[in-house]
Order: sequence, then C-alpha cells, then structure tokens
Amino acid sequence: MKDNSKSVNLNVLNVALMFVGAIMGAGFASGREIWQFFGVFGEKGQIGVLLVGVLFIMLGTMTAYIARKLNTSDMGRIIVPGNNQKISNLISWFMAFILFTVLINMTAACGAMLNQLFGINRLIGGVLIAVLVIITVLGEFQRISKVFRFIMPVLFAAVVTVSIIVIFSCEKTTADPASLKPSPITGNWILAACLYISYNILAMIPIVATSSVNAKSEKTAIIGSGIGGVFLGILAFVIVSALQRDMTFAQAADMPMLAYSTRVSGPVGLVYSVILFAAIYSSATSNFYGFTTKIKNGPHKNRLVIAAAALAFFLGLVGFKNVVAYMFPIEGYLGFVIVAMIVMNFFSVWKKSKTHDNSNKFDPFNLPEPLVRVTGGRGGEAILILGSEKTGLYDCGMACFSDKLIENIHRVLDKEKRTVDYIFMSHTHYDHIGALPYILKEWPEAKVCGGEKAVKVFASEGARRTMERLGNKAKEQFGTDIEITTEGLRIDVILKDGDCVSLGKETVTAYETKGHTDCSMSYLLSPYGILFSSESTGVVNGTEFMYPSILKNYNDAVESAYRLKKLEVNKIIVPHYGVLSDDAKKTFFDDFIDAAKAERQLIFRCIEEGLSDEEILEEHKKVYWSEARSHNQPYPAYKLNAEITIRLTRVDFSENCGKIL
Repeated sequence: MKDNSKSVNLNVLNVALMFVGAIMGAGFASGREIWQFFGVFGEKGQIGVLLVGVLFIMLGTMTAYIARKLNTSDMGRIIVPGNNQKISNLISWFMAFILFTVLINMTAACGAMLNQLFGINRLIGGVLIAVLVIITVLGEFQRISKVFRFIMPVLFAAVVTVSIIVIFSCEKTTADPASLKPSPITGNWILAACLYISYNILAMIPIVATSSVNAKSEKTAIIGSGIGGVFLGILAFVIVSALQRDMTFAQAADMPMLAYSTRVSGPVGLVYSVILFAAIYSSATSNFYGFTTKIKNGPHKNRLVIAAAALAFFLGLVGFKNVVAYMFPIEGYLGFVIVAMIVMNFFSVWKKSKTHDNSNKFDPFNLPEPLVRVTGGRGGEAILILGSEKTGLYDCGMACFSDKLIENIHRVLDKEKRTVDYIFMSHTHYDHIGALPYILKEWPEAKVCGGEKAVKVFASEGARRTMERLGNKAKEQFGTDIEITTEGLRIDVILKDGDCVSLGKETVTAYETKGHTDCSMSYLLSPYGILFSSESTGVVNGTEFMYPSILKNYNDAVESAYRLKKLEVNKIIVPHYGVLSDDAKKTFFDDFIDAAKAERQLIFRCIEEGLSDEEILEEHKKVYWSEARSHNQPYPAYKLNAEITIRLTRVDFSENCGKIL
C-alpha cells in the first residue's frame, strides 16, 4: 500500500512548471486555443492575453494558498467555501468529469497532429497518447512530477523560440474580417478571455493544489504558482503574436502553430511536432491524474483507469477542431461558478488564517497567570497551576521528555519552595500521562486526579502495553534514551462531574467531557475563568484546521462541546496548542462541531462508496495527516486513532442508516 503522506518537496521552479504543464496542452501549444480565443480578435485579442496572464497569476496563487493552509489537494475543499461536505463532493465529481474531458481533447489532438504532418490515421495518434498517459498515471504523482521536471523547461524554451522565429521570418499580412470566425459561443474578445481562464482553471486546480501541498514550504508554493502564471502569460503572448502574422493562414489550420513552423522550414516543423507531442502528453497526464484521484483505491483501480482512458479515446474521435470550438466554451461557462467559489474560499481561508496569525503574535504558549508552561518536549503539554496555597500540574506529556519536564518544574517551584500537590489528568493517553510515573518518583506525595474510568484503564495490561509501545515509537522518533515504563500509574482522587479541588483562593472544577475517551476531563480554574478543554472538543494545529479526534462516541463529543460552550470563560487552553486568542475562543466549540460533522461525512461517503477500512484510512490521511502533524505525533499513533475512528463511524453508519446526526 502506498504511503500518501510522503512529500515530493518541489522547489519554486518545479511548482511553476507543474502549473505550466497542466495548461500547455495540445490546444495551447498547437495555437488552436490561442487563435480561437484571442488571435481571431486582432489587437483586442492581445489585450485579452494580458488579462488572462494576470488572472492565471491571481488564481494560481489563490489555489496554492488554500491548498497549503488547509493542507489538502482535495478539489472540493479547495473550491468550496465553508467546508460544506455535500457541495464539496458534488464539486469534486464535477471537476473529475472536466478533467476526464481533457483526455478526450488530447487524444483527438494527437490524432490530428499526426494526420496533419504525416497523413497517418487519427486513430493511431489517439491510441499512442492514451497508452503513454496510462503508463505515467499508474506511477502516481511522484512519477508525474519527475516527468514534468524533465520536459517542461525544454518545452517552454522551445515554444518561445519557435514563436519568435515565426514572428521574424513570416511577413505580416492582413485578412478579410469576414473570414475570421470566432466560435459562435465566444462572440467577443472580453467574453472569450473570461471563458478561456474559466475552463483552464478547471484543469489548473488539481495539479497546482497537489504540487503546492508537495512543495518545500508555503512560500515556495505561492511564489512558484505565481511564476507559473507569468510563464503562461508570456507563452500565450508570443504565440498570439506569431499567429497574427498571417491571420487567414492561421484561421484555416487545425493546428496553426504547427502549420506555421512547417511553413518556416521542414526541420522547424519537425522540431515543433515533437514539442507539440510533449505538450499533449504533459497536459493529458496531469489532468487525467487529477481525474483518477476520484477512483477509489483497490484491486480494480488500475483496470478502471485503463477503461476510462479507452473511453476518452473513443469520444475524442469527434475531432480536435470541434472539441476546441464547442466543448471548451461550454466548460468555460460552467467554470464561472468554480472561479467565483474559489475566490470566495480564498478570502474565507485568508480571513481565518489572519485571525490565527494575529493570535500567534501573542504566542499561544504565553499563558495567563497563574499558569506556567513546563512542557518537556513535543507531542504533549504540561502546565503548572500556581495556586495561592497549592500547586497543580495539568498533564505530563510524553515519557521520552520526562527529564526535561522535571527540570522545568524544579526551575519554577524551587524558587518559591513549592511542591507538586495535585496532578490533573485530561485523559489516559500516552502523550498526556506518559511522564506521570517519572513525576511521581520525583514528587511521590502528589495526588493524581482523574475520572473513574481512568482507574480501569491503568489496571488494564493491554492499555499499558499500548502506552509503552507508542511511548517507544515516540522515543525513536524524537531521539531520546529514556527507558519507557508505565510502572507507578495511579489515581488518588476520583473526580466526578462538578467535583472541585481547592488550591487556596482558587478552585479547579472538573467536567466529564466524553467523546475522545470515556475518561476525558475538562477543568475550569476559578476565579480566573480559565478552561482547560479536553481533546473530546478538538485540537487545532496552529492554523485554522481542527482535528476532531473522536475515538469513543460522536454524540458524546458533540454534547461535551455544547456543555463547555455554555460556561462563562475568559480563556481556553486547548490540548497540544496552548491558549486561544479571544477571536478564536468565540467560535472554538462551533468550529469543533463543524469539523466533527465534516469528518463523519467524509467517512460516511467512503462507506457508501464501498471502501474498506484500509481504503478509508488512505482518504482520511489526505485530509488529516501531514508532515507538520508528524512533528508532534508519530504516525503509528495517528494511524491507530484514525483506525479506531473509522471503525466507530462504521458502526454509527449502520445504526443511523447513513444519516449525519
């Protein structure tokens, strides 16, 4: 099974060339599209080309920004604002259909090219490109990116060079305006330019999103996409300038740039035919790959990919000229809706990101008094509560960072001659209580507070083995040499809902918030109004994305969110994150409920499509797993949790007849 979490680490130029390759197919490099949408309108068409270049830059960078912020290449999530799962699914399938039609065009184009050059039957060219695309696409994105990195620089340079040769070697002639016939669906240059960018954006979104997610950084993705738009604008402008040297000649040819290059000389025509074939291949490959991402993983996927390519070949027999004249403009009209949605989604994601960026300026780990962060390392937080008489410790983090945790606690408490009086457990997972045995060795008089269910978990040999196994995985990942143990785990004070623990003038009130686990607890520190939320009500990853993390019961988690939302609080401390900004605090619980529903809808959709649990995990990873997440959570821990969530949701699907409650 392929690991979809692997990153290709594309640089700026790689991202730019992936963008160019998605657009510069047969219609572009052959001159057919450029002529049909721009060249036929004369000087006004050149203005249209400049407009399209600007729009390529804008929409490309918007797509890259959304993909990086949401860490996804899913077409529905890239396009649809508000994360409405039903609309996202509908848009994803619409986009998949559009990407499928690109292969129809490319097989028709290859057939037309070989027929125009050598008189070869159109069937042969169509079959050739279909076979090459199948071979490449079955190699997944890594193979596609390697192909693009090799051929696109050559392709770009060659198209510009041949266009310049045509411009300076062909005498400019005038044409009878009546002989210049734009498509009946694109009656004027403004509409033509808008339709051109509209249908091309459909091909651009999946490849730009995927290359952006696989880029080295967010900055790399955005700059690379912008440069890709600049490259496309330059290409379109030099091609239209070449085509307009003899407009009557350009109008008559199926592939005007190929006809021009042949007119310059036989060798130039031969070179350009190779260029055109590479352009057809690159565009067909990138777009058909986007289509195949909607085919579920499984033993029959390769057969379905081959069957789809064969169908595209047969549909392409209608002819290249007809495809460009009719199918592309129709897709352009449909694409207006997609363009509008992606612009709205960009501003929605940008607004949320700015809110979180502003919250990061004050640092989520800059905790309010009387809290002090003493976390020993990545993966789990530990916070001291300095009461007027007693000291509490909220969670302990992972076992592998226990030495540093103990050092940090001593640094704070020794100055004031304090000790650890209470340890408040959020729940019994290894990344929250892994360091507890080591803390208790250092402060044996401390009283451990937790839910009744936690007593049973600590008594379970199976649970302790899981804690040790995951603890050792974390130890390997983060490179520490501490011996992992669960000896000494205990609960001294069993807390029920509403129970209070006094720290002097301060009171810690416990709230049972099930959902993530049955032992999950949240705590309210009075009179400060500081709420320590549990993972049952979500974890944020430092941007605007929330992980639901429901491992026990969906309804319990949603109910926990509603309960905590009713509390009067001044600050919210979120597990694995820190303190929320005031703006984020206002919508935190509503955001969690939306995220919980979205995850549930994703898994329900996969179940409806007949996917196995393993296949659903692959779909889940596309949305919820990332390199950034791996910095704080080992993959085996994510995988275990995701598998539990999937099994749990499958039971809910059966019991609720597939309805989202």
